[in-house]
Amino acid sequence: MLSHRRVLIPILLGLLTLTASAQGPREAQSRFDRGRERYRKGDFDGAIAEFTRAIELSQRGSGHKLPQSQKWNAQAYVSDQEREADRIVFIDRVTAASYADRALARYRKNDWEGAIADCDRALAINPGLDEAYSNRGAIRWAKGDLDDALSDFDQAIRMNSQNAQAFDNRGKVRSLKGDKIGALADFNQAIRLRSDHAEFYCDRGQARLGSRDPQGARADFEHAIELSPRLPLAYYSRGSFWYQQQDLNRALADFNRAIELDPSYAIAYLFRGLTRFALGRAAEAAKDFSESVKIDPSLERTLAQITAKLAERHRE
Repeated sequence: MLSHRRVLIPILLGLLTLTASAQGPREAQSRFDRGRERYRKGDFDGAIAEFTRAIELSQRGSGHKLPQSQKWNAQAYVSDQEREADRIVFIDRVTAASYADRALARYRKNDWEGAIADCDRALAINPGLDEAYSNRGAIRWAKGDLDDALSDFDQAIRMNSQNAQAFDNRGKVRSLKGDKIGALADFNQAIRLRSDHAEFYCDRGQARLGSRDPQGARADFEHAIELSPRLPLAYYSRGSFWYQQQDLNRALADFNRAIELDPSYAIAYLFRGLTRFALGRAAEAAKDFSESVKIDPSLERTLAQITAKLAERHRE
């Protein structure tokens, strides 16, 4: 006769398995949320670790021996091997989202190829995930691949016409490609969808500056500061307006504030240097130029072009 203890062992193991199965998706979601929080705080290594763990947890125990005709939330990745075995592996919706968000964290760590690979993985799992297209477009745009970036943003918007960030990103690419009308239309739509998002006003303001609408640009920058008084981009943007208007002291104050809020704001150092140079403070300007390139070496070419123009003006 079996003891009660021995009979209980398989029952307990079964209960543990059920509990682990139930906790897996919840823990994956928790890790995903923590990854986003770490990303917002600038802890990109921590975000990558959390998203990676979310991926591991969401895939654990996700295989089910089910007919291929059965779907789970229309989000399934079917490999050739699984097809042959008449078996489908369902991957939790957190998996695709974790890949898409890990891509951004990898991009911020300058792992651009790894970031694009993560977006590709997200889209292999869920081809309808607009955020993955939007994120991949942003990475391609940063690499200078404007045509492919534009294609990704177009697809993201086709997938989700409410994706305000995709409209804003597409507007920035259109602006770089010289499509000022299309860029403004995209920024307007982004703001219609998310009127509380300060960065969208900054982007539209920059487009308005380029379209010779300085007062419209100033209004956008002022509104961005009202919405988000600690957003460095808003002060940098308004500073660029004052610089264009040759109101150098106001420009300097805004660039100072942008750098105070974000001491690693490379482009703000560059423009503060230009402002200081215009004010006759060449030694301070040189320090700002050096700091901007130290933080972001890609600005070296831009600085060289600006320096050449300043030297040419001086000769004139």
